[in-house]
Amino acid sequence: MHNKQFVAYIMGGPEFMDQLKALDDIGADYVEIGIPFSDPVADGPIIMEAGQAAIRAGMNAQKIFDQLKTVKGQLNTRYLLMTYYHTIETYGEAAFMAEAEAAGVEGLIIPDMPFEYIEQFKARYPERQLKFISLIAMTAQPERRQRIAQTAEGFIYTITMNQITGQNGNFHPELKQNILDIKAHSSVPVMAGFGIRTPEHVKDISEVADGVIIGSEIVRRFNEEGIEATKAYLTTIREALDSVSQTAQ
Repeated sequence: MHNKQFVAYIMGGPEFMDQLKALDDIGADYVEIGIPFSDPVADGPIIMEAGQAAIRAGMNAQKIFDQLKTVKGQLNTRYLLMTYYHTIETYGEAAFMAEAEAAGVEGLIIPDMPFEYIEQFKARYPERQLKFISLIAMTAQPERRQRIAQTAEGFIYTITMNQITGQNGNFHPELKQNILDIKAHSSVPVMAGFGIRTPEHVKDISEVADGVIIGSEIVRRFNEEGIEATKAYLTTIREALDSVSQTAQ
């Protein structure tokens, strides 16, 4: 595990296994694999388009599980599934959990499930190995942020929207303070996601965050530039994180 962590998002499309292996090669700590969904409320245009293309190509939860089973235990990167609750419900909750564990999935991110529902979901499966990754929006009240942070598993996904960049292209000072506040109440790493694209963004935000989450930029590059060119970009992100880790020591 690196000092500053790199969390990458990819869509579970026809090429996702090659993309997952590329991310493993460059040293991503976690890869979030999106299960394509027909009505993705929390996705930006790039990820939404990738999801529609994946659905047209016949990708679904079962195909993703089946392919992940072929690499279980063989990768250094840990992989997670990002899915809307409807997909889990349609599959059958208990069956979905069992298949995810059989496929070596580390945890689940369910963007349309509020904290209270996640807590109930966790309680229904006391024996589970899967972690439920908490999302914390910067618009949330401080008390709510603290409550979510205290029960978090795996890592916390802080959504930096509403306060992306200040005047100079750096992240908003209030955002950094909020991340520090969440860290004070959390026993797991706090990662920052949304709007992070460049090594400069990465260096700036990881001064306070334990790592970064990059989604749209990675999906776009894999789609437009292919595996090898995208690996070159991913390496610049890994190096930016490692350079912050070195100065922090």
